Amino acid sequence: MPINTLPEHLRPERLLIRIAKPGEVMRYVRALLLGLATATAFAATSTAGERALCPGGQAAVQDAEAADFADICAGAASALNFLATHGIRPVEPVAIDVTATIPEAAGPTAAGCYIEQKRRVYVVPYAVFRKNKTWFGVNITREIYRSLAAHEAAHAVAACNFQIARPTIQAKEYVAYVAMFHSMSPGLRQQALRRVRTEVFQSLDRFTPVLYMFDPMRFGAEAYRHFSAASNPAELLQDILAGKLLVD
Repeated sequence: MPINTLPEHLRPERLLIRIAKPGEVMRYVRALLLGLATATAFAATSTAGERALCPGGQAAVQDAEAADFADICAGAASALNFLATHGIRPVEPVAIDVTATIPEAAGPTAAGCYIEQKRRVYVVPYAVFRKNKTWFGVNITREIYRSLAAHEAAHAVAACNFQIARPTIQAKEYVAYVAMFHSMSPGLRQQALRRVRTEVFQSLDRFTPVLYMFDPMRFGAEAYRHFSAASNPAELLQDILAGKLLVD
């Protein structure tokens, strides 16, 4: 159709005039920003009721908002990468549920847990976790939340790699705490270790169920310091998984 036969409101000169009217551009911009905000809000809650794979596919998270999803995936990836460097790998994606109510088996104050019978990790949302104010004597931040995810993901991977039917609680927690501390940035790790009184155990016999039950923070800090001083860390972890060490 020739331009001069177009309806007047569609002619180029009329379109240019309409777009250039004062305030018209800003209205278009505001509408665009509103659309983007709506899309972002949807993306932040789109994992609710669904299990979404983390980048790399080694973990799958359910019912997490966007920021929590990113932190949980990052924490899990850090723990899994650390364990992989020592020959310990998952046999399936780690299933992680985000819930304000942790299973009763974990205790009333737990912020996360791994339930072996269900092969599933549970962690509270960050908004719930931060109500505790501190963890290992350090103010709770997003980085601390990633460490929580790392700890529980390590439990899930270790559970699939133990070569004995009933590993001890101290064996399970030793592996999980070592992976958790390794996942922290050097600054945060040193800050957390400074807040916990430790002796730097020379013997694994010092890691007892009683110590873990009454002072889990110290258990974790001692575990990392002991592991860091090991002459062969990979062999140490493999011997724990094989049931040669940290047994009753």
